[in-house]
Amino acid sequence: MFFLAFTLTFLILWAVVYVTLPAVRRLGQVLARLIARSTRAKHLVSITRERYKNYLPVIAILVVGGLLTAWAGDGFLDLAERVHAKNGALEQTDARIHDWAIGQRTAGATLFFTAMTYVGGPVGVAVEILIVSIILAFRKRWRWLIYLVVTAGGGGLLDLELKRYFARARPAVAEMLRRANGYSFPSGHAMGSAIAYGALAYLAFRAIRSWPARAAAIAFLYTLVAAVSLSRVYLGVHWISDVLAGITAGTVWVTTTTVAYETMRRLRR
Repeated sequence: MFFLAFTLTFLILWAVVYVTLPAVRRLGQVLARLIARSTRAKHLVSITRERYKNYLPVIAILVVGGLLTAWAGDGFLDLAERVHAKNGALEQTDARIHDWAIGQRTAGATLFFTAMTYVGGPVGVAVEILIVSIILAFRKRWRWLIYLVVTAGGGGLLDLELKRYFARARPAVAEMLRRANGYSFPSGHAMGSAIAYGALAYLAFRAIRSWPARAAAIAFLYTLVAAVSLSRVYLGVHWISDVLAGITAGTVWVTTTTVAYETMRRLRR
């Protein structure tokens, strides 16, 4: 059942990603035609484009990246403040979802989520990053390799510091299907997978030429992020707020490094 749900989620996300970029491009074309109808606006756009055409993509990347970072950062800070203040509503929500997940345990679900937690765990992610790094080194994609290593390695260090700072206790050991050590907030699996698979999604977008294949790669990687994150709640080793905090913190970090890399790349050109 859960393997089927994974497949359906991937297909839905693939469809969403597949239609999003062409839709954005069409919207841009419509706006361009509307602007072209105004002589004054057309003249202004023409002058601006000639003077700053090499910097407009950089500005767009910085704006979009800044908005995404601000949105994810705000989500993480909101969760962090509630956890630090021991917010009653948040703790009740965590407990209810934790109890519900325990009640949904079956042999098939346990098999699926155990596999996902292995795939998105520190060892699994390290092996995946190592394989991609070897491929990049073999193809002499040194800048991509540095980007991937810095993003994944820096994200791991950031996760350790956040856990040490908040020092939140995990759910009761008796309810865990797998033994987990260390602090709970944010979830290292959720944060690590959001960072690693986010970085790989960016590299896939750059490396793959076919748009349907690009969309499939991005959809698959982010479906993995969702499955790995939910596995930690199902296995009883994290609260749902830990998982959400891991995803938002990971999104902040991978967006920051990706925007920085893409900006430097375009400025160098």
